Amino acid sequence: MYSRDAVDTAELRDDQALLEEHWSYMDRFAESMIARGPTLDIDRVTATGSLHVLALPSVVAARDFIALEPNNRAGVYGEHLVWRFENLLGRSMWEFSGQAAEQRFLIIGRSHLGRPVPAEILPPELLERLVLYGALTTLDGAEPEGVALAVQAPDREAVGAFVDDERTGLDAFSEVEVHNWEFGGRR
Repeated sequence: MYSRDAVDTAELRDDQALLEEHWSYMDRFAESMIARGPTLDIDRVTATGSLHVLALPSVVAARDFIALEPNNRAGVYGEHLVWRFENLLGRSMWEFSGQAAEQRFLIIGRSHLGRPVPAEILPPELLERLVLYGALTTLDGAEPEGVALAVQAPDREAVGAFVDDERTGLDAFSEVEVHNWEFGGRR
């Protein structure tokens, strides 16, 4: 799921008690967590939203996760985009072995027509930089919705080259969002 921040959430985001409540809540889902972390404004400091990818047992469990999440209850998020995620890499972000010095980005491609290209045929220069890669479908799993990937790259220009490279299949998606992103968790 990707949750976009509501307007004027800086004060809530700076609330240390709320932050600890959020992290404690996330700790309860550690075993099912595939990826998590905030999306960031151009300054790479100000949060604009949050990514949470979990292996949950049901749609009801996913809805409960959202409803009970402390930041959501406090009003941090203004919108939730929720999909079923097929993990095409078969691993979590904690198993990614890239260089921590490079920036990370979240890319969400949406279309009811396309499916992501299989991971094994992605360009090798992209595949080695993928933190997360998966197909998005409706919650009932019946209809394709798009693709989500988190990638590590030297800069946004390099990410743009991946998006524009027809071998990635991202050109099949009618909407492509690129967000600055970082690993979530206690700091």
